[in-house]
Amino acid sequence: MPSFTPIRMPKWGLSMQEGTIVDWWRAEGAEVAEGDDLVDIETAKINNVCECPASGVLRRIVAQPGETLPVGALIGVLADASAPDAEIDAFIAEFQANFVPEAEDGEAAQALALSTVEAGGRTLRIGRAGQGEGPPIVLLHGFSGDLNGWLFNIEALGALGPVIAIDLPGHGGSSRDVGDGSLAVLADAVGAALDALGVGAAHLVGHSLGAAVAARLAIDRPGLAASISLIAPAGLSANAVSEEFLSGVVDAQRARDLKPFLEMLVADPGLVTKAMVEDVLKFKRLDGVEEALGLVRDRLVEGSDLAALRADLGKLRPALVVSSRADRIVGPADEALLPPGSRVVWIDSAGHLPHLEAADQVNRLLAETISTA
Repeated sequence: MPSFTPIRMPKWGLSMQEGTIVDWWRAEGAEVAEGDDLVDIETAKINNVCECPASGVLRRIVAQPGETLPVGALIGVLADASAPDAEIDAFIAEFQANFVPEAEDGEAAQALALSTVEAGGRTLRIGRAGQGEGPPIVLLHGFSGDLNGWLFNIEALGALGPVIAIDLPGHGGSSRDVGDGSLAVLADAVGAALDALGVGAAHLVGHSLGAAVAARLAIDRPGLAASISLIAPAGLSANAVSEEFLSGVVDAQRARDLKPFLEMLVADPGLVTKAMVEDVLKFKRLDGVEEALGLVRDRLVEGSDLAALRADLGKLRPALVVSSRADRIVGPADEALLPPGSRVVWIDSAGHLPHLEAADQVNRLLAETISTA
């Protein structure tokens, strides 16, 4: 009897309830391999590519471009080329008859548990997920972002163990106090938060500015890092961080002014949604945000903090570095700067957000690094 593999609407992030088919990369009848880019899907936060769940033949496209379906819904079917059409029809009919969409409140137990921690004279917002023993996975976001920037990664990482996502000072739900905006201030604040939480060792995962913070923290407190993973890291490139992007984000007051700078983040500008732009604008309008971001921006542009970080990279433990030669914000990582034994993985199909643009691949890389540390 032929075997069938359902292709379902993926769940990218704890809050995702539905997705809209944008376009299929392959036509019906095409041979596909596990991990191939298969279909573009739009979500409320960002557009992304759904990878093929297995190898086989794409025998049926069930969901057409423009259709919006709940998470888990059938969007396509993989089967052998010899499978009769009638049996595929029967498989689809049975799936549809038995499919029950996830209840909106059904993910409450999996969602990030938000709280705050008082540390070093600041209040930092944190989100927890996952369970288990051992060092937690600590996630540090990039400039102008917050812990929700890990929405495509938290569920996968939570399967490995406890996860703590932290809003950096001046960002998200944390205190607007960034001191002089320096890397040292941000790293000290994260370290103080981990001390307050009783974390003696952690798997540090940082993106962009958060990667620089993670590296600074791991260098200054070498016993803290059980492993370190740096995604599109600031400071590990011969390129300066894009002042055009930094100032564009800080200074833009309207959606039409902000959107071009957010489009610099990704390889495909179509990935930037209206909701993503509006979320950043809403955040920037909160009291103290623009001033805080401006101070951090000024230190990044001035460059001495990142230069000092580069000079100290020899003290860093071997790291996973995920980078893209198409990154318009920090540029490609310079492998010559990294400590011996580091692993550099290039995802040139992505821009500055590989953990969103190529979430499945990045999640696998993080799992490998964390599980073998």
